[in-house]
Amino acid sequence: RVAGIGGNQLDQRVPVPPSGDEISRLANTMNEMLERLEAAQTRQARFVSDASHELRTPIAVIRHELEIALQTTGTEHWAAVGADVLDEDLRMERLVDDLLFIARHERERTDHAATGVLVDVDDVVLTETRRGAITKTVDITGVSAGQIRGKPDEIARVIRNLLDNALRHARTTVALHVASGGGSVVVDVDDDGPGVPEADRDRVFERFARLDDSRTRTSGGSGLGLAIVGEIVADHHGTVTVTRSPSLGGARFTVTLPDARTITTL
Repeated sequence: RVAGIGGNQLDQRVPVPPSGDEISRLANTMNEMLERLEAAQTRQARFVSDASHELRTPIAVIRHELEIALQTTGTEHWAAVGADVLDEDLRMERLVDDLLFIARHERERTDHAATGVLVDVDDVVLTETRRGAITKTVDITGVSAGQIRGKPDEIARVIRNLLDNALRHARTTVALHVASGGGSVVVDVDDDGPGVPEADRDRVFERFARLDDSRTRTSGGSGLGLAIVGEIVADHHGTVTVTRSPSLGGARFTVTLPDARTITTL
C-alpha cells in the first residue's frame, strides 16, 4: 500500500491491523508521516497560490499604466507614469525579497539562540530608527540595554518589520521600548494608529494576512512582514504578541526573547 502512494495521493492511509504488535505500530507511524506530508503539501500549495496572487496585482497595475500612457499623445504624462510604475516595481521587489527570505529561512532553520552570537538589541533598535526618511515622530527614550544571543541580521529584520508596520498605521507617533529583566529582553513597538481588533490579534502573524480596515494592498504591506517576525522570533525561542498600546492607544507589538545571560547560564 505504501509503495502505491504517490505525491498526489497523500490523503491515503495504510490499514492498521488490530494486532497491537510491531506491524500495527509501524502502520500508525506511517500514517502519521503521511498526515505531516499532506499538511506540508497543502501549506506549500496555498503559499504558492497566495504568492502568485500577490505578484499579479503590481504586474497588472504596471501593464495598465503603460497601456494608457502609450495611447496618450505627448510626453507630459510619462513622468507621472514613471513614478507610478516605480512604486509598483519597488512593491514587487519587497514582496519577492520577503518570499526569498521565507524560502531560505525554512531551508536553513536552526536553533539561533544556541548557535548565534551576542546581539545588543538596543543598538539594533537605534540603528533601524535612523534608517531612511521617517516622516513621523519616533520616540526612543524608552530604549535601554538588552542583549540576546542570535542572528544579528534576523533580529534587525524583526525590528525593521515592526517599525515599518507601526509607521504605516500610525497617525503621528511611534514609540519603541527595550528593557531586560527576569531572564528576558522585551521590545515594545507602539503606535497611535487604529490598533488591531482583539479577534484578529493571532491572525496578523499568518502569511498574507491583512485586516480589512487597515491592512490593504494600497497601504504598501504584503502581508508577510509580521509573519516573518513571528517565525524569526520563534527560532530564537521567543514570543511576539499584539495588544493595545497603553501610552499611544494604537497597537503594541511585544517581542520577548531570552536574555543572553540566561542562555549562557543554561
